[in-house]
Amino acid sequence: MAGRSLLVLCGCIGICVAVPSTDPLCGMKIRITEGGLNYANTVLIDNLRTKSQGSTVADMSHTEKHLQFQLTKNYVRELSIPNSHVTLLKGNGIKWSARDVNISVSSDYSYRYEKKIGFIPIKISDHGGLDVSMSGGSFDVWMKMGMDDTNRPSIATSSCNCNIATVSVKFSGGSIGTIIYNLLHGLIGSYLKDVLKKNLCDTIKGVVNHDLEKSLQRVRIDHKIGDKFQLDYGLLKAPEIHTESIESFLKGNVNWKNTTEPMPFDPSPFPNTNSTDKMVYVWVSGYMFNSLSYQAERHGILKRTLTNGDFDDAFLNTSCKFGSVCIGKFLPQLTHSFPNEVVEVDLMSRKAPNIALIQGKLHLTMNGTMTMHVKRTSASERQYLFTMDTDMTSVIDISYAKGYLHSKLKKMNFNVCISNSTLHPIYERALNFIMQNIVKDYIKPKLDGLGKTGLPLIKSDDIRLKNTDIQLSQDALIIGTDLEVIKE
Repeated sequence: MAGRSLLVLCGCIGICVAVPSTDPLCGMKIRITEGGLNYANTVLIDNLRTKSQGSTVADMSHTEKHLQFQLTKNYVRELSIPNSHVTLLKGNGIKWSARDVNISVSSDYSYRYEKKIGFIPIKISDHGGLDVSMSGGSFDVWMKMGMDDTNRPSIATSSCNCNIATVSVKFSGGSIGTIIYNLLHGLIGSYLKDVLKKNLCDTIKGVVNHDLEKSLQRVRIDHKIGDKFQLDYGLLKAPEIHTESIESFLKGNVNWKNTTEPMPFDPSPFPNTNSTDKMVYVWVSGYMFNSLSYQAERHGILKRTLTNGDFDDAFLNTSCKFGSVCIGKFLPQLTHSFPNEVVEVDLMSRKAPNIALIQGKLHLTMNGTMTMHVKRTSASERQYLFTMDTDMTSVIDISYAKGYLHSKLKKMNFNVCISNSTLHPIYERALNFIMQNIVKDYIKPKLDGLGKTGLPLIKSDDIRLKNTDIQLSQDALIIGTDLEVIKE
């Protein structure tokens, strides 16, 4: 589980001192800082210790001249790694190092000593318990990061070196003479040193090449938004290794269902940041939001016919009930020409909504057309009334919680004008009244409802986000956060 959690750090692989910007244009960028790497090291060490302590080592036997010994029921009693760190090798990979490594192993031993002195054969055998302490150990592991065929991050070890400085062997049970003790002590210590160096490297490789790599294969590279859109998190290229950070560049665009197609516009370059106090920083481009609105416009999602069911009361009635307010109150010619009927409003966008980050604020602009028809009970066809063009703007408040980016509109401002009409006259006051009710009862609640559901970003079942904040910059928002592994 800890290995799986580390994938969020490595692909996060899915921060640091800023580097000159040669970033590819994309919808998302993730940077892991030195603080994030330190936490990754802690997670790796915990995972290595968990896999090692209590693990068994294969039975061993060895013959040296007149002495043969066997070690059985071998297991690692304790692994201590008090000093470790991760080093980034710019353009080359990652080096994971540890010093002052201590390993304790317990075993059952048996031996047989046979030697002839003259014509007299000497045979000695016995068995007992064994405790081995190895101290002053170290390891250096080199790892490479890349991108696989599914646009997920990948990681693998390229080499591993382990060393053990001193070995102490303590026998229990049995009776060992001084000669046999000296022979066994040296042989077993030397033999176990070589075996455990290989065993430690094999365990480390297993943590990286199996546990972590397998976890990376489970990294989500897309996420459904409703039942019609899909957010693509796939990598554009392999993660970049700098001296103090790892950066990943993600597509960060919204597709229509399971199809992929290029957007008719490009992302803007990301602004940089010198902040280093968070473990991870995530840049989200306005390109991501605008790719969503583009797909919605292209596939007709921004069309809707409003009826009385979309309002709190019978707002679209041509004749108002006593004490109520309806469209007929501000357009009395409707009441006169079409008494006791209902109006329908066809909403349609004139172009895709635009979301822009300007001077630290997120701005929404929508341009649409609203066409009014009266749906007469005595006729099968609706009767055309008028069309008005609308331009709406609003500032968006955003927040981030539990892996989702949430939004809520502030006051919506609008301008309306008649482009065609069969009703005369239509006063500005009437248009504003109609628009206010459409915004209040339908448009704003609809958009705020989508914002409450949120857009999934940096979402993981294994990682808890802490101390998260959001900075709005030019055409991008930057999320800074610390991470914590959720332990089972």
